Amino acid sequence: MHVLFVEDDINLCNAFRDLARTSGHHADVAYDGHQAMLLASENRYDTIFLDIGLPDVDGRDLCRRLRAAGPSRLACVVAVTGDDRNKDVRQEHFDGYFLKPFTEAGLRAALDAC
Repeated sequence: MHVLFVEDDINLCNAFRDLARTSGHHADVAYDGHQAMLLASENRYDTIFLDIGLPDVDGRDLCRRLRAAGPSRLACVVAVTGDDRNKDVRQEHFDGYFLKPFTEAGLRAALDAC
């Protein structure tokens, strides 16, 4: 599976990537919305883990843009947030919801669900 992690916390994003790679997935990272759009326009991702609170764009808007065009438009997009009040994102353009902080088992389950 080809996975993109979009998260502004560099250490957390790299931890997501490393865990996905140890599970046998090909994983890339983007630390902001601009990087995410560039990568998603150049690659076809099967799954995108997308932080809702990015510094340069709201994750909901980015999700809509990712779904509008490009090779990753059909990816399974999982909303990632540290705020449990964002549960409503499940009803927007996302396929899943992942609450930080993450556990290894939780991330693996989220990957398997897509």
